Amino acid sequence: MSNRHLARTLALQTLFEWDFQGKPAGRLPEMLKYTFKEFAPDFDDQGFANSILEGVEKHLSEIDSLITKYAPEWPIDQITAIDRNVLRLGIYELKFAPDIPPKVAINEAIELAKTFGSDSSGKFVNGVLGSIYKVMEENGEKQGMDKAPMGPRQYSAGGVVWHQDERGVKIALILDGHGRWTFPKGRIEPGENAEMAVKREIGEEIGLTKLTVGDKVGEMELVVREPNALPYPKTVYMFLVKADDSELKPDKGSGEVKDARWVDFEAVDNVLGYDQAKQIWQNAAKKLSNQLSN
Repeated sequence: MSNRHLARTLALQTLFEWDFQGKPAGRLPEMLKYTFKEFAPDFDDQGFANSILEGVEKHLSEIDSLITKYAPEWPIDQITAIDRNVLRLGIYELKFAPDIPPKVAINEAIELAKTFGSDSSGKFVNGVLGSIYKVMEENGEKQGMDKAPMGPRQYSAGGVVWHQDERGVKIALILDGHGRWTFPKGRIEPGENAEMAVKREIGEEIGLTKLTVGDKVGEMELVVREPNALPYPKTVYMFLVKADDSELKPDKGSGEVKDARWVDFEAVDNVLGYDQAKQIWQNAAKKLSNQLSN
């Protein structure tokens, strides 16, 4: 079983329990932790399952409206709990997760339905998701993602950079070319390992050089689209990095960094502009808190 398929399985188990308990607001992260503890205590999915659950809860009203629209013969509360939550997971990935190819979203949902549902669940889920995707194709949504050729995968590395002084712990964030705050990162060049790339990129992007690379805090999976080039998948390895210097010198001439600033530990989650970066921050904040308390 692939890591992502296992992550989806754990997400589905959590959604099922959450639905059974009446969909209590804000409980999904806690319930997912329990699911991991009970069924996969040694599995680290780098926040993928949590991102699914976060997305389902955020878009729940839209997702359930689509279920009602495309399965009109079945009132949503009469659909079995397994089929209902497989559909929620599948529709989230199909409609609201931009980097998940439609065929992957549909096929994964069908497999979950066949594994955990009834004999007819796979066909039912396929029918609903297939109808939604047909309309998406007509509207040009996710156009070409399943068929477009992809360039070779590239690898990058980045850091959750922290500095502590008498005023507390602060985290270094950059304002990227898309106008969103995130962590510094960049390509691993030939002859470098990930830790070497982290130090070089942080130095080039924000001018910090007195750095200690610590634990890995996760990975980000991206699809990069650039003008006049094939899109390509990118894996970004993220590390916790201590900075002993604090003067930020953002490389604004590169076009990739518009600005940089230190953000208070407690405010980071509200400033970050990407869901995957927020997942990385959750892992990093936990590790850093444990490290500082010892």
